[in-house]
Amino acid sequence: MTTVLDWPGKARAFALGRRLLDGPQTRLGDGSTPYLPDPRENLLVVGDNLPALTAMLATHRRRVKVVYIDPPYNTGNAHTYKDHGHDHASWLSFMAPRLLLARELMRDDGVLFLHLDDKESAWAQLLGHEIFGEDNSLGTLIHQRAKGGGNAPSFVRGHDYVHVWGRDANRVGPFLTEKKSPAKLEIIDGRRMLVETDVLRAGFGRYARGSERRLMYEDILAVKGAKKLAEVDAKLAAGEYILRPWGDAGKHAVVRVTPAEKASSKMYSIIKALGGQNDLEPLGLGGVFSYPKPVELVKALVTSQTFFDPEAIVLDFFAGSGTTAQAVMEANERDGGSRSFVLVQTPEPLRSKNARAVVAERGGSARADGSQAEESGSARAHEGRAEDTEFPAISDLTAERIRRAAEIHSPGLRFTRLDVVEDE
Repeated sequence: MTTVLDWPGKARAFALGRRLLDGPQTRLGDGSTPYLPDPRENLLVVGDNLPALTAMLATHRRRVKVVYIDPPYNTGNAHTYKDHGHDHASWLSFMAPRLLLARELMRDDGVLFLHLDDKESAWAQLLGHEIFGEDNSLGTLIHQRAKGGGNAPSFVRGHDYVHVWGRDANRVGPFLTEKKSPAKLEIIDGRRMLVETDVLRAGFGRYARGSERRLMYEDILAVKGAKKLAEVDAKLAAGEYILRPWGDAGKHAVVRVTPAEKASSKMYSIIKALGGQNDLEPLGLGGVFSYPKPVELVKALVTSQTFFDPEAIVLDFFAGSGTTAQAVMEANERDGGSRSFVLVQTPEPLRSKNARAVVAERGGSARADGSQAEESGSARAHEGRAEDTEFPAISDLTAERIRRAAEIHSPGLRFTRLDVVEDE
């Protein structure tokens, strides 16, 4: 079945996207010097995300495993991009070329997570079906983001939606998360291991209370035969199984041990992650951003598709507070991976006293490498607008959040800050 969604300006939006796909018309630069980044670099690209995505075609085409975006919700008060407020046609025209470019950057087994509330959810889902193909829809996750709210006029709105598409759904693996109970974690030879003592049973069905359901190693040959014994011995030799004394008869249970970072189970479709302000407090950035996304949510999404792909590239082209960068750091911290991130953020001013205080604390604009810029990104981007120059750019604060998160979760992490350079 073909999904058809029509709106005024659709043809123009798709024509723009297809024209941009034909070849980069913009470049990325470090200051005044053109720069061709290595796809494995951690990047913060400063500028409008449409030319930024276009420029990335030269280096990242078909290389991105995970795209997570939290675009403007079309509420009429977004500060990052012009938000037309309940004008579905404008929102769709804004998103269509960006999604076309994102799809082109994705690997064949790549996945895009589109996070938004119910104001634009239905339209976004139809748009995603048209761009990726309805057969490549992988479903919708629920983000439980709040509780309480007894003053709500109808019912408490405590969740958002995360629509998910694959470039090719047939190439996308299962969505995984860390395996939890009934297994337990133990430290074995200094390493966190998931220990399962109940992997080999004497038979199927229910067991009488007090009876031992586990099949002891010494009984495998008699109960299961030589083939099963050989299979268990091979896993013992490989270190996947160990033997552990069990009971009073001097026998041994067969125990499966799995490194914690490799122990997985299927992700559940409802993810509870309340707020994102708590993630900013330890970084000294509390109150700087109004609605930061929870690190736990984005880390769960990133990890779900990179559980066994720890060198994957993760893209977020509505970077905001930089949650995605910290989520990637924490995913790497969990399993020793080397995932990299690419963030894109405009240098719009963030009109917040707390934001201004962060910059004042560092004596100037917060740059990605920790050095001080001569003037803030907002001053550069909004020269002549006196009401904006006193406030730091969102992109400067994104960089500062990355730097502070790295001090905790990834000491020594480096990333490159680049500007979008549009050809004259």
